[in-house]
Amino acid sequence: MSVDNTQQTIAFDKPWGNYLLEKIVEPPPPEAISWLPQTIGWKITFVILFFYLCFKVIAEYKKYKRNAYRRNALAWLKQYQSDEEWYYRQLPVLLRKTAITAYDRTKITSLTGSDWDSWLDSQCKETDFTASCSMVLHQLAFAPEFNLSSQEKQILLQHVSTWIKHHRGQND
Repeated sequence: MSVDNTQQTIAFDKPWGNYLLEKIVEPPPPEAISWLPQTIGWKITFVILFFYLCFKVIAEYKKYKRNAYRRNALAWLKQYQSDEEWYYRQLPVLLRKTAITAYDRTKITSLTGSDWDSWLDSQCKETDFTASCSMVLHQLAFAPEFNLSSQEKQILLQHVSTWIKHHRGQND
């Protein structure tokens, strides 16, 4: 046995080990087994799953686009939150624009006063315009001077934002 100091490795003299095994050639290792599905059933399952996921993504995108008017209305509410009268006078207009976007225009434009309040309540179960804000929207839209207490303003603002978030439109 000799030691080669230049490469720091140990070289063994011939014959080393079992001399009967010197002529044996090691067979090549088997090919790696593929993790991809081999049968047609899995391929069909993946294709169906792919199309289902595509359908769901497209449906969610369309829902997102359909609800753009809600996001715009809620953004307007957050952007202009103030105690000034002009802000509260815009709330009936904002509600009407939102309703016209979500529902049939001819149906919405004919509603006024308590009919408008009850229609808003019928489209969103979480609000109660007829009981807590009866005719307030009508007064804000048409009365030359109409003052609200801070509590009434908060209730009205809460109902308007809740209605915009939770009403069910024709396409919902």
